[in-house]
Amino acid sequence: MGTSQTVPGTFVIESNQFNDEDDERQEGQVLQAMLKLTGRPVLYRYIRTQMELAVILKQFHDSRFRYLHLACHGTGTGIALTMETIHFVSLANLLAPVLNDRRLFISACNSVRHALANPIFKNSSCYSVIGPRGDITFPKAAISWASFYSVMSRKAMNRTKIIQRLDGVCKVFGVRFNAFFPKDGRGHLVVLG
Repeated sequence: MGTSQTVPGTFVIESNQFNDEDDERQEGQVLQAMLKLTGRPVLYRYIRTQMELAVILKQFHDSRFRYLHLACHGTGTGIALTMETIHFVSLANLLAPVLNDRRLFISACNSVRHALANPIFKNSSCYSVIGPRGDITFPKAAISWASFYSVMSRKAMNRTKIIQRLDGVCKVFGVRFNAFFPKDGRGHLVVLG
């Protein structure tokens, strides 16, 4: 597809636990509102199951948006949707076909790891897989992502600019992020913050 055929917009997919819904802790909705304020194209979808994720990933692909942002809980071996858990191998199999010439941002504790990045890079031309290095609270995640997208709002995202700007955001808010970039069919890790 190439970046010239994609739109520099962010497609947010969110899934939370029932208690998060009850307490209105929906980071994806916060992010959507912030992106709208910056004038950046954004689409938001809320899901609860792997079947819904598969359908919405097709919508992401068809949208031609360049950036996919997943907001959910992480397990260390996968991600937790409202109704089920998806392990890294299955998740990579779902994501890789829609990530050619695109970037993946994941806001989920302990989920941006080699076990996810490597199969994505092996099976797609994804430009990056980025997200929190370990645990992150809802408020810190929401403000960190909103700040990152805000400082990147009018700039083309490339590896150098992402590293510089996200490292600054991480330092300001006291968080650490993993950023994987493809190298020889595997993920090359850069730790930020």
